[in-house]
Amino acid sequence: MRTSALIAIVLSALCPVMAQEYQETVWGIFAFTTHGDSTPSLLAEGRSRVLSDYGANQLADAGAAFRDRYLSAGEGVNSSQSTIQYLSATVLDPQDVEVYALTDQYVIASAQAFMQGLYPPLGQTGLESSDITVNGSAMISPLNGYQYPQLISLGQSDPQSVALNGNENCPTHQALVSKYKSGDYALGISEITNGFYVDLWHDILSGVMNETSANYLNAVEIFEYIEHELAYNSTAQTQITEDKVRQARWWADHYTYATNHQLDPGEPAGGSINSVAGQTLAARIMSAFNANIGGYGTGQKMNLVFGDEDAAVALASLLSLASEQHPNMYCRPNRGASLVFELFSFESSETYPTYPVIDNLYVRFLIHNDTGSSAFSPYPMFGHGPSHEYVPYSEFQSELETFALSSTHEWCKRCNSEAVFCKGLDYNKPGLSKGNQEQMAPAVAGIIGAVIMLAALGLLAGIGLTFWTLRNRGSNQKSPFGGFKGTRKLASDTDVTFHSPDWKASNGADAQTRNDTADTVVLRGHERVGSWEMGQPKKGDEDCQNASRSNQLASDDEHEEEWRIVSGLRAVEARESV
Repeated sequence: MRTSALIAIVLSALCPVMAQEYQETVWGIFAFTTHGDSTPSLLAEGRSRVLSDYGANQLADAGAAFRDRYLSAGEGVNSSQSTIQYLSATVLDPQDVEVYALTDQYVIASAQAFMQGLYPPLGQTGLESSDITVNGSAMISPLNGYQYPQLISLGQSDPQSVALNGNENCPTHQALVSKYKSGDYALGISEITNGFYVDLWHDILSGVMNETSANYLNAVEIFEYIEHELAYNSTAQTQITEDKVRQARWWADHYTYATNHQLDPGEPAGGSINSVAGQTLAARIMSAFNANIGGYGTGQKMNLVFGDEDAAVALASLLSLASEQHPNMYCRPNRGASLVFELFSFESSETYPTYPVIDNLYVRFLIHNDTGSSAFSPYPMFGHGPSHEYVPYSEFQSELETFALSSTHEWCKRCNSEAVFCKGLDYNKPGLSKGNQEQMAPAVAGIIGAVIMLAALGLLAGIGLTFWTLRNRGSNQKSPFGGFKGTRKLASDTDVTFHSPDWKASNGADAQTRNDTADTVVLRGHERVGSWEMGQPKKGDEDCQNASRSNQLASDDEHEEEWRIVSGLRAVEARESV
């Protein structure tokens, strides 16, 4: 009985420890979101592309979905498992939320619409949205307390812009695309799909493009137009069948993946310039999470980036998301879709959790693909199985480091770009890391140093010899008239002589000395640029086709279909010198 009592006492002491609950605590997220529906390229000739009303609502709905998942209802402490720690759900703080977008109007406007859904006007949240001025009057902010985000737009002259669209202004990537379009593979697809695109031209494209241009090489532009028309033109749904819409979507997906995925799965991921847009985006993700970790979760709690589908497809390829288990990942995301990375830890159920050490941090990848839904679907990264939904941050970092382009200088070299900031990097080598500069061979440097030393010694010897010659020449040329009178000396004048042994005769010549300095020559090397060749896509074509053909409109996995939803069907230094 005593033994049983002792066991009971020990178990009662252990119960609180065993009953202690651990839950996920999100510290920060990085999300890449595609822009919303905008003016199609086929209709934008001669005028700018702008975000449509339908596209603005798509992004506002997407922002509202992020608000439901990541923002708390309290005043600072989060109660939900998925909300970000200490991130206010009412007042927007630019220190906590960073927003980046390209300079295109439809991309910037997409970011603004998203932020309207993420942080609605303060009047809608029940807070007072007015300030009291010095004269006692209340100044109410416009639009019912609209909150203005700090939106950073990155143009092509900004070095940071490569993180958002690494394939833009990249001649090497553009050369690969041109090679693909003129290659046998793409031309063969064009022949196969010629009849399909001719039918599309007669159905809906005859008024916006030439019949000869209606082909696979313009698959993306064609589907953009069809998707836009389905949202705004009530007669479009009667002009084209749903099966043709799906097929047009599939060929657009095929072309985007072929020109942005990692060419050879067997090669190092960073070796393919074809997926350069994903490589630069990966570097941005690492930078955001490192800043969050460095600040112990006090900054960059939400890092939101807005761009186009090319970067999303390239990143998905590098993360090995596309597979036989997830053939939908070979395709393009929907308008307003988001690729989300969550940085989280497992913490005890404390009211105020503390930021964990880096070994206790994990990363999960999710996709929010349907702007009309609040569902965030997890996908395993780096080829892991379905049950492996998250990885330790150390593994995530090491995997991204294998292909991320973390320096603008490296991007300039690999792309052979003539961007303004690339030219600046060529002339400002002191600002570059030593690993990026070509070094002179030690043997060559030794020979050059010896030559400079011999030249300096020869110069000094010549100067010395000249002075010695002049001095001797002056002492040997004596006047026939001695004494201090020189030529005015008379025959009757006698010289003054000194008989003291401490004095000696002097010739009166003064010696002068000079100090010479030698200049130093700085030798600079030149950067070498390389070239890459493009191969043909080897996998994924049949998977994406099987996932999208009309005879397979339904899928057993609810997550497999969402990536392919056609949303339009639901709506009518100074240079150094010597």
